[in-house]
Amino acid sequence: MRDSSDRLGVETIDLFMLHLWDEVVPIDESLDALTQQVRAGRVRAVGCSNFTGQQLATSLKCSEQHGFTRFEAIENIYNLVNTAAEQDVFSVCAQHEISFVSYSPLGAGFLTGKYTPDRNQLPHGSRFDVMPGHCEIYFSSHSFRMVDQLRQKSEEMGQPMALLAAAWVTSCPHVSCVLFGARRLAHLDNAISALKQGIDPQLRQELQKLRPV
Repeated sequence: MRDSSDRLGVETIDLFMLHLWDEVVPIDESLDALTQQVRAGRVRAVGCSNFTGQQLATSLKCSEQHGFTRFEAIENIYNLVNTAAEQDVFSVCAQHEISFVSYSPLGAGFLTGKYTPDRNQLPHGSRFDVMPGHCEIYFSSHSFRMVDQLRQKSEEMGQPMALLAAAWVTSCPHVSCVLFGARRLAHLDNAISALKQGIDPQLRQELQKLRPV
């Protein structure tokens, strides 16, 4: 923990998160260790990332039973193609007043429409080219149908696909914060526009219906 604060150049870390559910270390041991850091003043709040709703609920129950510091936030992937958080995480967050932080609102660039099903034609230097593992997550007939329908809606409205996809996430009432990965100013501009403009509930519902089942 001290190494983390030294690298950040701060005395106290505002939010320290577990990156993944650990199948080896029991959650009570992890929460106990985190609680000690909070009580020592090195951390203000703790959270988790990439937990399922059940794993989050189990963690919260453990904190309640043993008097550990509880998770105050969860950071999970959430976008038009990957909506797993809707199945159980959102309901746990709402029940226990946990902040939901969304990452990869554009599906690592997949929802910008620049990819085709041909894995041999990945744009050079793109996220999928640098990290081919993303193909296993997004390259499916379901996902490409979503991209095709999003492209049609984009052309109909005269709005970029990236803006519509980002605004769909930022306008979700269950999302407290959205993490955007920006490598160029255009990426940052899109994120700012999505946050400022958002989309009205009717349009969000319309985009929701575009998702193939």
